[in-house]
Amino acid sequence: MKGLLGSIAGYFRVHHLILLVPIGAFAIYDSVFSAFSSVLAMLWETYPEVSRTGIQMVLALPAATSVPTTLLTGFLASYMRKKTIAEIALVFLLVGGLMPAALPAPHIALLFVSSALIGIGQGLLHPLASMLVCQYWEDKSERSRVLGFKQALNYLGAAVVSLLVGFLALAQWNFAYLVYVGVVPVLAISAAKMPKGGLEERLVDRRRRAEGLRKLATPALAYACLIFFAVSVFNFAFQSNIAMLVSEKGFGEVVDTAAITAMLQIASFVVGVFYGKIAKTFRNYVLLPGLALQAVGFLAVALAPGMALVFAGSALFGIGAGIQYVTTLYNTSKSVDRSVVSMALSLVLALTSLGFSVSPFVIEGAKGLLFGVGAGADMSMVVAGAGCAALFVVDLVRARFFARRDGLGDDAAFDDELLA
Repeated sequence: MKGLLGSIAGYFRVHHLILLVPIGAFAIYDSVFSAFSSVLAMLWETYPEVSRTGIQMVLALPAATSVPTTLLTGFLASYMRKKTIAEIALVFLLVGGLMPAALPAPHIALLFVSSALIGIGQGLLHPLASMLVCQYWEDKSERSRVLGFKQALNYLGAAVVSLLVGFLALAQWNFAYLVYVGVVPVLAISAAKMPKGGLEERLVDRRRRAEGLRKLATPALAYACLIFFAVSVFNFAFQSNIAMLVSEKGFGEVVDTAAITAMLQIASFVVGVFYGKIAKTFRNYVLLPGLALQAVGFLAVALAPGMALVFAGSALFGIGAGIQYVTTLYNTSKSVDRSVVSMALSLVLALTSLGFSVSPFVIEGAKGLLFGVGAGADMSMVVAGAGCAALFVVDLVRARFFARRDGLGDDAAFDDELLA
């Protein structure tokens, strides 16, 4: 028993533990807008003149506007301290997040402006937590665990926010935006506890010219960009359709959808905590169970005859999404030289955001072609599930035949020292 407890304690023992406080604090708000999926059905009723895709774009617009600012973060890190970038990002989140709550009946255009400002803040903030982890935790084993812990804090905070969004929306739908009041203490914690951090190596300068850009041109990073862009296109279909599916099938109301979102985040939280063990078990194949669980989760929700199976499918999807996302961060950090990791993370996360922003058009377009224009949200889930299944086959081929050649072999997908 003593040995077991010691092993568990060793798993959670990491250097620079105090840094997880600010990293976890603002990591919660880098993607909290996904919790607003529970409000989409209410928006559809409030703005009947707006199309389904238009309503979904309220949720997708932050991803679209975050694409350039996520890329910008990689460049800014060479000229500006990471702490300063985080504080600017949090101010954008605070202003954009509270705008809809300030008016009793905001115009739909105001929601788009709000979403755009939130996206700018998210884009600046999104890569920073992972950048800091890669900067302060150099050991492979420890870095993978800390990335999991960071995501666990993210998912736990998002679960709480998801429930809070649902309950606030019961009083009035735009009160859901009051969750952005929480940015104030996050800003205070970041200002007090986050180190300024050093400046990153410039990709292009007079002395070394374009050496930094050449370091980014690796097959492993190219594959990471392509696969994770595709994954994000399909993944976002869950957030943008779950509220409509529950409403169309008469399974529940906004609080029920908020509970689904919260449970999904909790499932991903558990994955984050134990990601090191999952990674050691599957090694170079660690992305495959994530994609498989996402595909099964999508199909279970789409075909569910009642709320119980919706919850079960959502839990499977949450576990798969948790595995997939942390694998994205870790494999990206190992795909290039350490001096350009920040830019690599910005590039992959920007493409992930781009995938989110185009997802409604891709999924709705594919659904219309396959099932007709009038098909419901359940058929959107079927399309997304089939997409994840196709990506499973693609990554299986990569892991089986090309892993060592493209740089994402055993070393990048976690070595024998992990949790040894």
